[in-house]
Amino acid sequence: MRSAIRKVFWLYLILFLLLIGYLLKLCLYDSHSFVANPYNTRLAGSEEGIKRGSVYDANGDVIAEDVLQEDGTYKRVYNNAESYAHTVGYTVKGKAGVESKYNFMLTSVSFELAQRIAGLWGTEIEGNSLVLTLDDRLQQIAAKELGRQKGAIVAMEPSTGKILCMVSTPTFDSNSVDENWEELNSDEYNSPLLNRATQGLYPPGSTFKIVTAASAIENGKTDMTYKCSGAEKFGHSIIHCYNEQAHGNMDMTSAFAKSCNTYFGTLGVELGAEKLVKTADSFNFNKDINLALEYSKSTFPMTADADVNELVETAFGQGRTLVSPLFMAMITSAVANNGMMMQPYVVDHALTPGGGVRNRTLPAKLSQIMNPSTAYELKDLMCQVVNSGTAQNAAFTVTLGDNDEVVSGSSSGSGKRIDVQVAGKTGTAENPHGDDHAWFVAFAPADDPEIAVAVLLENAGKGSNAIPAARKIMKEYIENIN
Repeated sequence: MRSAIRKVFWLYLILFLLLIGYLLKLCLYDSHSFVANPYNTRLAGSEEGIKRGSVYDANGDVIAEDVLQEDGTYKRVYNNAESYAHTVGYTVKGKAGVESKYNFMLTSVSFELAQRIAGLWGTEIEGNSLVLTLDDRLQQIAAKELGRQKGAIVAMEPSTGKILCMVSTPTFDSNSVDENWEELNSDEYNSPLLNRATQGLYPPGSTFKIVTAASAIENGKTDMTYKCSGAEKFGHSIIHCYNEQAHGNMDMTSAFAKSCNTYFGTLGVELGAEKLVKTADSFNFNKDINLALEYSKSTFPMTADADVNELVETAFGQGRTLVSPLFMAMITSAVANNGMMMQPYVVDHALTPGGGVRNRTLPAKLSQIMNPSTAYELKDLMCQVVNSGTAQNAAFTVTLGDNDEVVSGSSSGSGKRIDVQVAGKTGTAENPHGDDHAWFVAFAPADDPEIAVAVLLENAGKGSNAIPAARKIMKEYIENIN
C-alpha cells in the first residue's frame, strides 16, 4: 500500500513540476510571440491614435512611415516600395515581413506617460522606429539586375550574419496591396507575394558541390583523380557533365573549378551516403535558422541507406535537395567566416522618438558547420573557380580612396586600382518544370571577406548568367560602402 502511495506521489509531483515548467516557458519565452502576433485583437485596439514607428535603411533613409491624413487617421506610405516589399512587408489585409514580425516594437510607445501628456496639446504619440541592416544602394542594384526576371538576391556580412540586401522578384507595391489584394493572391504563375529569397526552395545545382567537397576534405578523400569523358553510368542512370563536355583528367581542384558532375558523382560513391548525410546535417539542412522573417527550411531528405543513383545525383546538386537563396548565402558566408555560420538578421536596432537606441541586435553564432581548415581549403577551391574555371567573369577591379584598403588583390596605376580576388561557385540546377535555374554564390575579398552574395535566377539557363548581378553588388559594397 505504501509503495503504491509513493508511486502516485511521485507521479503527481512530476506532473506538477512539468506544469510549472510549462507556465514559466509560457510567461518568459512564449509571451512575446503572443503579444506581438498581428492577429492579437487587443494589440490592434492599442494601435489606435498611435503613429506607427518608421522603418529606415542602414543609412537612415525612410522606407516606411505613417503620414497623417486630413481625417486624423494615419496612412502607411512606402518609399522604393517594390524593392523592399518582401522584406519590409505591408500592414493591410493582415501584416507581413518586418511589419508583422516587429509589429509590437513599431507600436510600442517609449516614455508613454510623457507622450500621452504631450498628446493633450496635439503632439503625435509615436511608436518606436526600426533601422534595418539593408543598404538602399545595394537594394537598388539588386532590383535593377533582377528586373522582370523571376529570382532572388541575398547579400550578407559573413562575420556577423547581417543581411546587406535582400530582393525577390516578381514583386509588388506595398502601397497598393489593399486594392490589388485579389490579383496578388490569385496570380499562381508569378506568386508575387512569395519572398523567393527566404521562402523559395530550389535544387542547388553545382553550388551543392561546396557541401560535397567539404565532406571529402573532412573525410580524407581529396586525393581522388578521375578521367571525365563527359558522361558516366551509375546504377541504372547515366550522368552527364554540362553540354556533355569531356573534361579529361580531373583532380579535386580542377573538377571543382570546371564543375565536373561525373567527378563529383564518383566522389559521392567514394564517400558513401552516411558521410554525406552527416556533413549535410552539420551544415544545418532540415533545421531552423532563427530568422525573424517568414522562411522555409532548406531540406536534405537523403538517408544513409540511399541507393547509388540518389547518392550520385545528390552529390553534384540534383536529387531531392532543396535550398533557399538565403541559405546558400549563409553557407557561402560560413566558408568565408572560417566555418562559422552566423544567425542572419535584418533589423539592426530600434529608435525611440527622441533618438534613443533600443534592442540593438548583437551578432549570434548559429553553429560551427565545418573545421576552419576545411573552410580554408574550400576558399582556395572557390578562388580557382574564378581564376580558371566557370566564373572567370566574376573578377573585378575597384578604385579606392587614400584611406581605403583591400587586403586581397594588387594595386596598379596612380588611382589606387585594386584587383579584388573573388571566391565563387556557379550552379546550373535542372528543373523538371522548365528551363534550368542559374545560381552563383561568392564572397570577396577572398583573404579578408567583407561580403557574401547568393544569386538565383529562375529558368535562366547556365549558372554563369547569375554572375553579373553578384559582381556588381560586391564591387559597389567594397568600393563605395564598406
